[in-house]
Amino acid sequence: MISYAEEVNLNPLFSPSTVVVQKALASGVTFTANHVPYQLILGGRAFTKSDNSIAARSAQSSNSNLWSDEHGPYLVSIDAGGQSANRSLRASGANFRQLAFNPDSGKVAVITGVIIVKIKPSYSAEAIAATYSINLENNFEDIGYAFYGVSTGQNIFTIAQNLVGHPGVASAEIETLENFITLR
Repeated sequence: MISYAEEVNLNPLFSPSTVVVQKALASGVTFTANHVPYQLILGGRAFTKSDNSIAARSAQSSNSNLWSDEHGPYLVSIDAGGQSANRSLRASGANFRQLAFNPDSGKVAVITGVIIVKIKPSYSAEAIAATYSINLENNFEDIGYAFYGVSTGQNIFTIAQNLVGHPGVASAEIETLENFITLR
């Protein structure tokens, strides 16, 4: 489910960066994943630590980063240029994920680019993929779930919202990663 936000009620036990909160509010895009509310962070991006491409290194060392951190296998940052900076990076071939803010926990999550869909009986995961021109990444027919990826240029939020309206879809949620376990 996607909606537009006007305010954030923060968890008093955790104080996120004011930049994170400001950029999340500025996006106006909220969505729910696993019954948890999230807000898109404008200009937020996550590169895997193993990405040694010129675009990834340039983005992470950029003087225009307003905020940066590490989250599990990701280097995350928010660029002052917002979504236009991210579009430029994508155009140059950079491979990164968007970021979202969880106002309940005060944490930043990585949007994986996967939409998890509960498919109703007698509907085909392949047919749904064809209807929306999305990529069927995994199909778990026995339990009625399919994982889809969007193509370059498609808006994951719009696709997820459209999937919810399909008669063969019981639910559709954007996958997010918020908590990372670090081995010692």
